Amino acid sequence: MTAAEERLLAHHPGTPEDHQHHIDAPLDRRADEMLRRGSLDEVISLAEIAPTRVAQVMGRHRVVLDRLSHHHHHSHEKLLTLTWDSLDEETRRRNLDRMVYLVLRMSRVAAPRVVRRDGLPVLSSYRFHQDELDVDATLERMIASGSRVADYADLVVQERSPRRRCYLVIMDESRSMRGSKAVAAALATSTLILNLPPEDEWGLVAFNDHGRTLRAAGRHRAHDEIIREILSMRPEGCTDIARGLEAGLKQIARARAQDRIGIVISDGWLNTGPDPLPLVRQFTRLHVIELPGGDHDLCTRMAQVGRGIAAPVRELHEVPRAVRRCLSR
Repeated sequence: MTAAEERLLAHHPGTPEDHQHHIDAPLDRRADEMLRRGSLDEVISLAEIAPTRVAQVMGRHRVVLDRLSHHHHHSHEKLLTLTWDSLDEETRRRNLDRMVYLVLRMSRVAAPRVVRRDGLPVLSSYRFHQDELDVDATLERMIASGSRVADYADLVVQERSPRRRCYLVIMDESRSMRGSKAVAAALATSTLILNLPPEDEWGLVAFNDHGRTLRAAGRHRAHDEIIREILSMRPEGCTDIARGLEAGLKQIARARAQDRIGIVISDGWLNTGPDPLPLVRQFTRLHVIELPGGDHDLCTRMAQVGRGIAAPVRELHEVPRAVRRCLSR
């Protein structure tokens, strides 16, 4: 493949049909030959440059891919991640369970659930995990009981339960989210759900040039259905972040939680719609998980205005840590 072909594919991923008049059979023959040889690492290198073209070739070699997946487990998963949104429906159907398992595995490997102690303090007896000793209340208890030397039962501490929160995931599904970014969005949502305490609520909206609700704000059980739904999406359309924020605010207004927090998952590549910053201010807090290839400055500004954090991720394995940073604030 020539340097000109690489530049074309890197800047205009599009679909195979978009580039048929620019790129001819040699690229397809090379991918075809690599798959026949079982050289998945070489196919991955090509997919990093031309994911849509490699995806087209993969659809003609499903049996070969199935065979290779047993011997090159991790390479096969990486290839699927790079090409997932461009694969034909049959290839996606045959590999959907594997992708759901991959997303859930990465979510669970992340880290222990974030423990928050940000609610109103309540006095209670010491139980070996609180660290806010209430000296006055402890002395009063000792005097009342006539105890001269305190044991653990005499200590009074301030125990804080977590404030109830509602997290609204606002997920970009525009054309710029093609490639592994779509899988990153599923991973971010999965990590959020699996790390939330039971008293918290969550919801999910998606946007391109319009917004739509995938899960209304509420207490949903963590299961793989929503991951399957996200992985079945096809990124398309323009990027109107304001539309996504509007859809998120409508959902989060119904929440019973005290804190109403938005988490935007996007590359920030705004190309249509109004300035989203006025809407950002309407959330209790707004975090941004910034995927590569977009507008870093806009993502940073949204997080600053939203009193949240901007968490840039460049590799898939960085996504769970970024989500945990959002949950800890």
